[in-house]
Amino acid sequence: MTEITAIIKIRETYVIDPVAFFFALVAAPLAVAAGGFWALGIPIFAVVFGGPIYLAIGVPVLLWYLGRRPPEPWRIAGLALASYGVPAAAFMLYQLVTAGERAVQEFSLFAGFGLIFAPLWGGVFGMFYRNFRRDIYARPI
Repeated sequence: MTEITAIIKIRETYVIDPVAFFFALVAAPLAVAAGGFWALGIPIFAVVFGGPIYLAIGVPVLLWYLGRRPPEPWRIAGLALASYGVPAAAFMLYQLVTAGERAVQEFSLFAGFGLIFAPLWGGVFGMFYRNFRRDIYARPI
């Protein structure tokens, strides 16, 4: 008689607080821009140029992460860096092959700022979400 005797570990899942998620998603880039607007306005332009990428890549990645783990700002910052850096590097290689070095130089300016602001926005998102999440959403299912 063959029976399964191994204990199957069920992965903990978390319900995402939609109000805290939306607030942190919108407030994180704005808080970073407000904190650093004195630096030649670069953080303000980062919100304009990086906002669509932040929403397109960041929202699915954050929903995936927060459904499986508790919000830890340092991990979210690292995840934001990786989720921005990998597509940016792939796009840069694509441009190097198709468009040449000049296009890569122009893109590297934007990518360089993105590599700075992605973990900043991710870390601030993690802090905001962790602090504004209601207690009912803090426990795993």
